[in-house]
Amino acid sequence: MMRRGLVAVAAVALIALFGTWLGGDALAASSKGPTLELSVILATKTDGGASIDPQLRDLPQLTRDQPFVKYNVYKLLDRKPFPLAVGKPITYAMVNGHTVQVTLASVATDKTEKRYQMEAQIGEPGKPAFLKSLQVTTSEGEPFFVGGQSYQGGTLFLELLVRP
Repeated sequence: MMRRGLVAVAAVALIALFGTWLGGDALAASSKGPTLELSVILATKTDGGASIDPQLRDLPQLTRDQPFVKYNVYKLLDRKPFPLAVGKPITYAMVNGHTVQVTLASVATDKTEKRYQMEAQIGEPGKPAFLKSLQVTTSEGEPFFVGGQSYQGGTLFLELLVRP
């Protein structure tokens, strides 16, 4: 009887360990606190018709504003969620060899809405200093964009979105 109990405990522990190994990143990004969803978008200008990747759900209304109005083709290159914590930088290697680092500086509650003060920096390969730095305050579900990196005849835009 005791042996059966030990086997059951070992099986539960093994399942928990295996589940953490398989989905640890996904669980870490989806539980306990907000996440930062980082999307990499390639914008180009062509003589052909306009095209917007269907996965870029918020982009169509933004294409009427600067700097998006300069382009007519938008393609999603990557989208990743990251756990977001105050003071812990998130580092992402971009397709053009540059690195973006996003840091949550603080979280404040404004009436009933949480506001996130963030800093985004872009670094160039082989250089210790960051090229660009942007500070922004945003709400959950309100995307902000960092752009201007050249890539394959177009421009890379990073869509940064805080999710609860």
